[in-house]
Amino acid sequence: MSEYSDNDYRNRCSEKTLQTNSVGFFMDFVEVVKQSVGQTWIQKKFGKLKSDSERIRAVYTADETKEIGLNILSNVQEVYRKKDATVSQLKRLEAETAFEQNDLNKSLIFYSQSVMRAPGTGQCSSFDSGLSLSLALWGRCKVLMGLKQYSLALNDVQLALKERLPNVFKAEAYWKMGVCYKALREDKKSKVAFDLAEKLMDKKEKIEELEKSRKENVETAMTNMEKVLPNVEDKNNKEFPCASKKLSVKSTDQLGRFIVANESIKTGETLVVEPPYVACLLPEMFGTHCHSCFTRLQAPVACPDCSNVAFCNTICRDEALSTYHKYECKYLDLLIGSGMSVLSHSALRIITQQNLQNCLEIYKNKQKEKFFSLCTNSNKRNGEDFLQRTLMAAFLLRCLQKCGYFNTPGNNVVPTEEEFLIGEYLLFNLQMLQFNAHEIFEQLTTQDYNLKMSKLSYIGVALYPTVALFNHDCYPAVTRYFVGKYIVIKSLRPLAPNEIVAENYGPICSRKELKDRQRILSSRYWFQCECNACTYNWPQIGRGMDDLSQQIRCPTENCSNIFTLPVSSNPLNCPKCKNLVNLDERIRLFKYCEEQYKIGFNLMQSQQIDKAVGVFYEALDTFHNVSCPPHKETHLAQEALQICLASYGNVSNTLKEIK
Repeated sequence: MSEYSDNDYRNRCSEKTLQTNSVGFFMDFVEVVKQSVGQTWIQKKFGKLKSDSERIRAVYTADETKEIGLNILSNVQEVYRKKDATVSQLKRLEAETAFEQNDLNKSLIFYSQSVMRAPGTGQCSSFDSGLSLSLALWGRCKVLMGLKQYSLALNDVQLALKERLPNVFKAEAYWKMGVCYKALREDKKSKVAFDLAEKLMDKKEKIEELEKSRKENVETAMTNMEKVLPNVEDKNNKEFPCASKKLSVKSTDQLGRFIVANESIKTGETLVVEPPYVACLLPEMFGTHCHSCFTRLQAPVACPDCSNVAFCNTICRDEALSTYHKYECKYLDLLIGSGMSVLSHSALRIITQQNLQNCLEIYKNKQKEKFFSLCTNSNKRNGEDFLQRTLMAAFLLRCLQKCGYFNTPGNNVVPTEEEFLIGEYLLFNLQMLQFNAHEIFEQLTTQDYNLKMSKLSYIGVALYPTVALFNHDCYPAVTRYFVGKYIVIKSLRPLAPNEIVAENYGPICSRKELKDRQRILSSRYWFQCECNACTYNWPQIGRGMDDLSQQIRCPTENCSNIFTLPVSSNPLNCPKCKNLVNLDERIRLFKYCEEQYKIGFNLMQSQQIDKAVGVFYEALDTFHNVSCPPHKETHLAQEALQICLASYGNVSNTLKEIK
């Protein structure tokens, strides 16, 4: 047991991976069961069970749990935010008022709320003649055109027509389509739309206005540049298709499985570009990000049944409706109300994103799936931890029964054999995700994209089976950023062959003291870190690192000796390799690196990001060749490089500048 271990904190961390929200009902469910069965049964009987199969079955069959468990699980029912034509109409009227006042951004917000709450066409004929959705889309189209967002406006007018836009608006609708197509440089489609509009018009003066529109040039608003996924250098890794062939996996009893370098790696190499095996958006981001692809919403498209989630376009919506959302839709408020964590939601999503037969096939052949070999730490779990996770698996399984995942009405709480297998699958997911999931973030900047003011905002959680194999180091070898839901791993410093390629799980050596890092890692991830920063207790910036003497590597190849400055300018004998060496050139390069860091910082502040990145790459390579950490300026340069690289991924200029 580590001297930094904190069992109470560890238990709280573990519980938080099941239920994040303190006001949710799930942990109350757990407490009721615990009080009923008692600690002796939990530790002596349930805690002694050997497999997930035994554990999930015990909830339903053990004399101590079956009555109370079945009674509580039988209460699971649909709870979701339904459509409301009254709210939709009210929001649309507010949007029209804002539009008349020329407050287009405020109008867009209200129209989007109207779109989200509008029932499907014809579902509520007592409001807007059942046309609430088409009217909301039609109004938002006009706002988007005012904002010169012609691609989004075109989507809305097309959707409005599909939703039976009243005939009185159709001539104008095709007219607006003509303008949008013209702005998007689709001249043939623009002509067809204008011609249709002209045929439907009955007023001469309107036709004259339309003819002006045909001839006018249309300027589009500047939009955020679409982020591009980088290419992996030296791809064709046979074992891991998403990774560079410079990486491979090794395994030891002490470290488990981990990634090492097969050959030399330079700073800035793209080592992995991986899509998620599963990804879930944080509930607090449901109104700001696409539920499917995680991009920022501008003109959201709604689910036809619930008002809980939003999508950036119909492609994302239809993909979600054909897979996971058709099962989760009417139970989302129940799931959120339980207080369950996004990791628990991810455990469910691994199931709902596949149909039943595919899930059963995957689980029955799990030895072929890489993610089933990821760490669960099941051998370190106690009976209480297993009971909490098993009850969560049972709750999620009951939701699957009720939502029709098993193609039955879900009247029976006690699972069938097929359902028990899915319960086992859920229980495995709840253990595995605790130690292998990654938080997806976007970089928030001010309106002028000032990176100096930027900060990271977490928007979701995902599992990346390749990246999950990277071990932790308090002085990491790589950094990560996200493009949509894809994770990009880049080297943060040069690496030699056979060197461990480690990332960072949160506590960084330059900012957190040893005791804090060890407490976090042992409590959240259940291991004691033995990286160099921990072994030698490196000081932090502002707490001793500033006062460290400069260090220079021996210039003799393969010699590991480090000289501490100052030293004589004359040649001197290395105590390790015994060679006579001169350090002048290495000292010069050391000072050159510090100068280059300053240049990189200045380039970053002037938003010349590509140039700054190039300067940091070269300087960091040089530094690690002639010196070694800890070194304040190098740590700061790496922090700056991480900020620069994050700007190549998810970015939103929604951060308010504090004046």
